[in-house]
Amino acid sequence: MMKAMTDKNLLCDERSDISSAKAWIGKLGGRPARQRSFAASSVLAVGHFHFDGLAEEVEAPELPFHYISVTLSGPLRIEARLGGEKVEARVLPGQSMILAAGRSNIWRWDQPTEEAHVFLRADFLDGVAADIGRRRVEILNRMAFNDVYLRHTILSLADEMTRFGSISTIFFDMAAELLARRILLRHCQRNFEGATNRAGALTAKQLRRVLSLVHDRLADDISLDDLASAAGLSRFHFVRAFKAAVGKPPHRWLVGLRIERAKELLLVRDMTIIEVAACVGFDSQSHFGQVFLDQVGMCPRDWRRKALC
Repeated sequence: MMKAMTDKNLLCDERSDISSAKAWIGKLGGRPARQRSFAASSVLAVGHFHFDGLAEEVEAPELPFHYISVTLSGPLRIEARLGGEKVEARVLPGQSMILAAGRSNIWRWDQPTEEAHVFLRADFLDGVAADIGRRRVEILNRMAFNDVYLRHTILSLADEMTRFGSISTIFFDMAAELLARRILLRHCQRNFEGATNRAGALTAKQLRRVLSLVHDRLADDISLDDLASAAGLSRFHFVRAFKAAVGKPPHRWLVGLRIERAKELLLVRDMTIIEVAACVGFDSQSHFGQVFLDQVGMCPRDWRRKALC
């Protein structure tokens, strides 16, 4: 989405752990469901794949990630052995599954299926847990359950990837944080609920620091870590404190800020639209145009023409 995002995704795709996610998909016969079916950051990967039915058992490699999926077609019946435990379930469209990192996994299912899935680094989730004062985290293997929150987050990632061809660093960061928080709240052995409600709003001084950083680096690919560091908070507490202060999550606020600045620059007659896009942090005119249309309701060229009449 932002400058150098494409290069960052390519670099992440070459990491050995990201390669292990692709190998896992390949072992189970996955093939891309869209032209752009896989994207990754340093802590999270998202995929959208078709799978044929598996009449015979297939053993897939253990993953260094927690795997979370949303089934998009079906119903289908899955038989699996996860960490040595036999599990059987009838899975309906919209239902989810979790496979904890480092678990053996053997699969068989009776129908072709389409899946949107994410791979969340185990050490990242451990870090979020430690951030709220919990050190040991045991994720539950689960199958055929409904979690609207997980489903919405995963499908939002897949939609962003499909529509725009890439996912911004801050969008990836926010999704990873939200997924980790949800897993800790609902899908692990210990209840973390009481530990997640302590953060107040950002102070005026913290908010000024965040605004100053964004003002200075609006053309850059700003990460959640960058914003949290400016406020002097961990990522986990920053997300909650920022929303309490501003009323929006950081990634939505940042997109809105970029678009408002773009409107100002579009009023400068001798700036091209591609120059405006670069100045507010987009890596292509087409991507800028799609986001501008989503936010404003018309494309940049039409908005400029109307504004300068």
